[in-house]
Amino acid sequence: MYLIWSVAWFYLAFTGLISHSDPQALTFGESRLVYEWTSLDLDWASEAEKQEAVNNGSFVAERNLVAGIKLYKGEVYLTIPRWRYTSGQPATLLKVVKVNGEPKLRPYPDWASQKQGDCRALQYVQSMEIDPNTGRMYVIDAGRVGLSGQEPVLNVCPAKIVVYDLNSDTKIDSYELDEEVVSRNNSFLNDIVLDYVDGVVRYAYITDVIESRLHVYDFKSRKGYNLEDPSMKPEFSTNGTVIRINNTDYTFNGGLDGIAMCPDFEYVYYCPLGGYNLYQVPTSSLRAGTFGPTTGPRLVGRKLTQTDGLAHGNRRLYFGMLGLSAVYFWDSLTDIRDQNSSIDKVMMKTQVKVVEDVERMQWPDTFAFDDDGWLWFVSNRLHLFSSRTMDFTGKHGANVRVWKVFVNETGYLHQADARTRANNGSVGTKFNRSSYLRSSYLYILSICFALIIILGLK
Repeated sequence: MYLIWSVAWFYLAFTGLISHSDPQALTFGESRLVYEWTSLDLDWASEAEKQEAVNNGSFVAERNLVAGIKLYKGEVYLTIPRWRYTSGQPATLLKVVKVNGEPKLRPYPDWASQKQGDCRALQYVQSMEIDPNTGRMYVIDAGRVGLSGQEPVLNVCPAKIVVYDLNSDTKIDSYELDEEVVSRNNSFLNDIVLDYVDGVVRYAYITDVIESRLHVYDFKSRKGYNLEDPSMKPEFSTNGTVIRINNTDYTFNGGLDGIAMCPDFEYVYYCPLGGYNLYQVPTSSLRAGTFGPTTGPRLVGRKLTQTDGLAHGNRRLYFGMLGLSAVYFWDSLTDIRDQNSSIDKVMMKTQVKVVEDVERMQWPDTFAFDDDGWLWFVSNRLHLFSSRTMDFTGKHGANVRVWKVFVNETGYLHQADARTRANNGSVGTKFNRSSYLRSSYLYILSICFALIIILGLK
């Protein structure tokens, strides 16, 4: 009996269904609610300052909604995009702090960096990425305010990527995106992933929901360019722009939205908001700035419902299921085995539920990994916010929640500096992928061998 349980534990540990370090403490898919708010409040210098902001209209609590999330050394960073309104949102990049035991949102790195109308400050932040190897945060600032509301959009400033050093809380660089790359009056910068080359961050890939294109920025040359493909557009022909949540239909005509980088930096995955399909594209094409007949985007499969955020760990691709108020992952290793295929040809067939809650996980938005095997995400009921039906009285519970779910893996950037450093003319990640596959086969062979022994004992 002991041998049977030993074999079972090794199998579960390999698949990530229990923690390698403490199998009795955590199980795959175990979720915890970290924060929740009915309406958001900031970390004001004083109550008088807050009241003044309320009185002059510079702070309207009901106009603030969290979207982006990232973590670094236990600190949680969030974004409040200046989405539907052109006023009432005094800060767009924030850090969670405890004030008298209550979680508050403190403008990051300070209040001055949030000033609307000052192009040296942040205007509209939807998402960001944190490189855990350097402690640098890469923030995409759309430069436009009120992108999806009924008020005229304020085309305040040019779009830019701002880089902060989280270890010193200082801005270390700012990369302005030219008008030819990001339109000043018809763009919606949504999400970002980083591409490591030879041990350093070389490229950023940024999705644009309105223009349905991918913006590429080369940090070495300090230049950007765009890539477009029909796969980046909303799926009108299949009614993909209608998202059904709790038996109510909501229309989102958004194009290219979610994006994820695989841990060997060979492929990027993406999907439109208004659509079901998931696509894969080689980073070699993105770096070259062109799609060839056999090197362009490839349809991987159709998700069960539409998705906002995507995230790739060191093993799995995770995505929010908007119509199900859930988080799923693609079991690519199972599909590769069953289809006798490879990662560049396999089709997504196996979609596995990680966690689901139709009331408390409505609209799983952005994802982030910590260093302890947890996948964090924001659920923000964006469909209610966008349709102006969100209840801020608390009668229907919290509107914004921050969750974490145990998945027993880290993010795609974990130790990327060492993994991608050139070694004798080859990139370390290719060795890591083959090593990982070899380990997989060894585990499976070990399990089979142990089962043979068990059967022999009988």
